Amino acid sequence: MDYLFPKSPPAEDPKKTDEPVPDEVVPDDFGGAAPVAKRGELSQEDRIAALIKEAQNRAPPQIAEFLKQAGPILVPVVNMAIVVINVVGPLYIKAGVAIYTFLTWLPWDLLQATIGFGLCFFGGGYCASIAACEAFAMTGWPVTKRHLIEVYESASAIIDAQKADDQKDEDGDGVADVKQIPTSELVDRKIRVAAQAVKEPQKLAAALGGLYTGWLAVQGVLRIKFAKTINLAISCAQFFEYYVTKFSLPILTPFVPPEFVHWLPTALSTFTRGIFVYFAWKLQEIISAAQSGLRGGLMCSRGLLNFLNKRGVKSIGPFSLEHESSYVDEVFGFMLGAFGFYVQWKLGFGMPFPLNLAMLPLDVIEWYIRYSVSTGSA
Repeated sequence: MDYLFPKSPPAEDPKKTDEPVPDEVVPDDFGGAAPVAKRGELSQEDRIAALIKEAQNRAPPQIAEFLKQAGPILVPVVNMAIVVINVVGPLYIKAGVAIYTFLTWLPWDLLQATIGFGLCFFGGGYCASIAACEAFAMTGWPVTKRHLIEVYESASAIIDAQKADDQKDEDGDGVADVKQIPTSELVDRKIRVAAQAVKEPQKLAAALGGLYTGWLAVQGVLRIKFAKTINLAISCAQFFEYYVTKFSLPILTPFVPPEFVHWLPTALSTFTRGIFVYFAWKLQEIISAAQSGLRGGLMCSRGLLNFLNKRGVKSIGPFSLEHESSYVDEVFGFMLGAFGFYVQWKLGFGMPFPLNLAMLPLDVIEWYIRYSVSTGSA
């Protein structure tokens, strides 16, 4: 977002500068006042307002009217979203890089134990994401990994080019060019910079196409894996949506404008299906939590035992620590799995605060996967 709306320092006193006035004004649709020309650098709010105004001019009449009425609300909301993304986004990226570096540094046995521990205590809430990772591994992870690396390299090149473009001051007035040009020119300029930064567009297009093809294959696997969950939701919804519509339609009709009354049956049907899909996935979370608890407990115990065995620790007193010849791994693994399921149950199969904030990107991915699998199967 910084590359589309570069951050600007506080504007200098107009009396102390001889800079030209940019050819951009703040539309009165969003400010309630007459258009006022902005001197020097353009603020982020001005650019957002200009983009909404441009969209309003090009949109159909109904959408244009909506944008005109929602403009005073959209501008501060979008501005706040951009600020939050600019602050939180880099933190998530740094955290992801740090976690990846730590996991790759771990020996394989400890990595297995760490993954098992995570499955044991948090596997139920991320059942679709875990299944998607397993499906990617089965449907050709090496090819998918290569495509991801190619996309990452292209994205890195675009980011570097955008950072360099943000520093350019071709007119030599001491202010970066991107902070002075009108919004329409800025968008066009950023698109040109991104296009020039990608040296092999065919390679990028092939990588994106490969990722999409792999995702379609993963969706097919997931729809088979979660067929019972989705079928339970759809069958229950089909049974109840008639009664929900029958009893709710007379109650809601007086509160809905006449031009939207014919949408009520569709809205009630969609709402009913959404409720049953939500509860079906909640049931799936319970099943997956029990499965991931047992599986993760065994992975954790066997990973730790293998780590100790390779360092010469093969017994503690009369108890052997070699899982092939003892039941230590099963006893410890099943106890850990039971405790992990209990913790997941107490937490509602979600993350406690503040871990829920750290895991927000994964939560978004999880719900997207559930939505795509449910709607595709429906």
